[in-house]
Amino acid sequence: MTLLATLKPHIEQGDLWKKKAWNALEKRGLPTKKWDSFKYVSLNALCSSSFRPIFKTFPKQEGMISLTFKEAMRSYGALLQKSFAENIVEEKNPFALLNSALSKEGQFLYIPPGKSAALSWKFILTEGLRVPKLEIFVGKGATFKIDITCQGEGTYFYNPYLQLTLDEGAHVAINEHLEHSDQAFATHTVRARIKKEATLKFFTFSKGAQCERHDIQATLSGENSEVNLKGLSLPSGRDEIHHFITVKHCVERTRSNQHYKTVLMDHGRSSFEGKIFVEKEAQKTEAYQLNNNLLLSPKAQAMSKPNLEIYADDVKASHGATATQPKKEELFYLQTRGLTLKEAKWQLARGFCNAFMDGEIVDRFLKLRGSGRNV
Repeated sequence: MTLLATLKPHIEQGDLWKKKAWNALEKRGLPTKKWDSFKYVSLNALCSSSFRPIFKTFPKQEGMISLTFKEAMRSYGALLQKSFAENIVEEKNPFALLNSALSKEGQFLYIPPGKSAALSWKFILTEGLRVPKLEIFVGKGATFKIDITCQGEGTYFYNPYLQLTLDEGAHVAINEHLEHSDQAFATHTVRARIKKEATLKFFTFSKGAQCERHDIQATLSGENSEVNLKGLSLPSGRDEIHHFITVKHCVERTRSNQHYKTVLMDHGRSSFEGKIFVEKEAQKTEAYQLNNNLLLSPKAQAMSKPNLEIYADDVKASHGATATQPKKEELFYLQTRGLTLKEAKWQLARGFCNAFMDGEIVDRFLKLRGSGRNV
């Protein structure tokens, strides 16, 4: 049986929005390598697997309005229904639709105007399918910080969905630290709507998984809004990590920056596809995109496809990608200072990662992922 066939009995037929999401998913189907946005993603094992959905309750959060979706529908029904409807119509990612169709585990968060709030979540993953869904609305002038940590063992499918709406002048910072199992499947979806003078900063650290994909879309819909997206990945063994990033500039004077780095060991594989889309009305846009890859093994693979689609004529924009191996001269120099070849490669990788993450954390993962292997 296929993945969808095993999950269909778990759909709540009485829930209109879940049923609509499932119908949209069945119509679209699960992706294949013929889909350009999934061209490098290894999907066969996932699409032919069977997982039992597991639902857990989110704890209530202090300093903000924190509700289950059933509770939120009573007080914020119009807001949620508008968001659900837009997502079903506009969503092209089948795994995002799968989350909307199955999610019972989730929360509606609202940070009132002018308030400051922060929270930290830790997900321990060991089996089955988890589909947490978060709808976060940050009020005018509010500030919000969230730290998300995932740690996993064994075989599981983690398919979270995060929807963010930032009102005028709101400021949000999100940090993800992902340590998925080598046997895990993980498909992360983030959708953000950013209004006038609001800013979003989003950083993801990941060590990779059997199949891990990140799909992030940020829409800048208000003047002087800004988004800053960064990521650092360290796949090794036969782990994969894939990033599919879209930033839409819809109005004048908006700014975006994408910068993703990957260090690949062993047979590690990565792909990056980033798009900057600038509409005709979005004059005075500033948009930058960069993907850097460091291959520590001749068997590692990195694919990159940065691109621009610009319809305005007064724009500052750039995009680029690099893929490199450690230079022999650099390795020789470090070895003359008493380092082994493996240690020399680690030091170069440490410097490559240093701007994004604390050196001690990078050291731990390089040694953990490279121990006893050909890096």
